[in-house]
Amino acid sequence: MSKQALNIGSAPNDNTGDTLRAGGDKINDNFTEIYAALGNGADIQIDVTNAGVGQVLKYTGTSFIPSDYTALTAALDVNGNSIISSSNGNIAIAPNGTGDVTISNGSITNTFDGATGDIDFPTKVKYKNEYTTLGVAPSAAAYPGYFFTVDGDDTPYVNMNITAGGVGDTRVGLLTQYTSVGDLTDIDVTTTPPTNNQVLKWDGTNWVPGDDNAGVSNITSFATINADTGTTTASSETDSLTIAGGTNIATSIAGDTVTVAFTGTLTTTLAALTDTDVAGITQGDSLYWNGSNWVVTRSPMTWWELNADGISSYTFSGPGFTGTVSDPTLYVMRGMTYAFDNSVNGGAHPFRIQSTSGLTGTPYTDGQTGTGSNVLYWTVPMDAPTTLYYQCTLHTLMNGTITVVS
Repeated sequence: MSKQALNIGSAPNDNTGDTLRAGGDKINDNFTEIYAALGNGADIQIDVTNAGVGQVLKYTGTSFIPSDYTALTAALDVNGNSIISSSNGNIAIAPNGTGDVTISNGSITNTFDGATGDIDFPTKVKYKNEYTTLGVAPSAAAYPGYFFTVDGDDTPYVNMNITAGGVGDTRVGLLTQYTSVGDLTDIDVTTTPPTNNQVLKWDGTNWVPGDDNAGVSNITSFATINADTGTTTASSETDSLTIAGGTNIATSIAGDTVTVAFTGTLTTTLAALTDTDVAGITQGDSLYWNGSNWVVTRSPMTWWELNADGISSYTFSGPGFTGTVSDPTLYVMRGMTYAFDNSVNGGAHPFRIQSTSGLTGTPYTDGQTGTGSNVLYWTVPMDAPTTLYYQCTLHTLMNGTITVVS
């Protein structure tokens, strides 16, 4: 509603202005709008009593009163302006309790951890820690771990606590590729400057320049040498080392070359090896390891390890199984050889191949050697039935099916 003005006429009592009722109605309408805008319609909700410079009106839930601006209710956009203080005052950012202070730009957030006091800058920090003189740098006691340089000084420094010798808090000069070894406190190359080919030697107090051989015409060429059996240590500057041969080994020296040669006879056949038994081997045979020797097999061999799950089932592992499987159906190929290693179970769970199922099934022994209480070898005959069975001869539940394929 626009403000309603009273029409007071052109002259007193000229009957051209608003009547008392019309004028009072306008006054009521104006006040109603003011009370609705600045209050609840019945009361003004603004109290400026004791207002201070710089304060704002803050709503308490029932009225607006003068208050300091202490809490943001939305993000603050400075819109290109600055946050400044007056009278050289500080600008403090103080989270409550262990709250963090974070400064973010794009995807990078820098954190001042309120719980630990750590400052985490996840990217790079560029700063200048160079002082005009060493004396104006922060003290070692107040700023331990502080690294800095001094203008015109080639030595960088770090404040740290040195325990050796009771030094305590001090400024430590660091070595760089531009530093001389003489800068170390226990090296003295000033009292007696070094000459060509000298080395540093310990004089009981410092490392000082000295001749390399110190007057010795010969030096020991070896200290201690260890062999497969025995050891030796040089006992004098002229001690010599003997390189001796052994069984089927001969040594020789020509000039600066030491030669160690084998003089025996090399094993050139598989049969001559101590862990092979190739008796009766013919063209096309293979070798397999039976636990003690490499022995001949007429056909490729698959070796399965057997164990038992109580008296309820055999367990198989080996080629074709991804792990340990209980009483699986076995698939075998005619002409191939299979080893059933039941040595773990032994006589507790004898393993038998049968042509009929059950504890009293008919044994099937064609093509078999070995024993079901240790290792049973089976070369599947070309005329083997399509379906056979395996059975523990002592326990009914330990059994399975064998499917024979060509």
